[in-house]
Amino acid sequence: LIALAAIATVALADVIYVYTGTITAVPHTTPLAFSTGPNAGPSNTAAEPFINFTGTSTGFTVTIALTNSSAAYFYEAGELTVNTGGTLYVSSVSTSGSGMINTMIIYIAPTSSPSTPACTFTVLSGGSATTTPSLTCPLSAGKYYVSIYVVPITPVTSAESETVTVNFGYNVVGGTVVLPP
Repeated sequence: LIALAAIATVALADVIYVYTGTITAVPHTTPLAFSTGPNAGPSNTAAEPFINFTGTSTGFTVTIALTNSSAAYFYEAGELTVNTGGTLYVSSVSTSGSGMINTMIIYIAPTSSPSTPACTFTVLSGGSATTTPSLTCPLSAGKYYVSIYVVPITPVTSAESETVTVNFGYNVVGGTVVLPP
């Protein structure tokens, strides 16, 4: 019986080799930087009651006012500075709240040609988050405007609110989509 127990222990044993890797993190200029565009608050006080676009160290936050209209277009609400060329894509979209938005499209266009988007990301369709990533968008170093098109679910009431969280990926090495774990 003791011999059988010794054999079972050997048969069930694992062999582990251990290796050491050293990773050093150093600061680097961010490849993308978002800021307020010419047609949004807080810098444009006339627009501020309707749209507020603020760049953060990790992206941007936007507050929009929706009405019982067929759509709302927040043109040149944000500005995107691309410091390092790469490929932009939407890696995930989620929503929370009362579900007052039917469609949301984010446009990114060069400031030199703001009516010709380089990227068009449909993030909500039919009131639901779209399957992502749906497309990739190569961007060269330079400045771009961020515009947002929204179709509300009417009637819009004062008791409603919805938050849409859009996570972007930006590949500075290749043109492929790599989703985080």
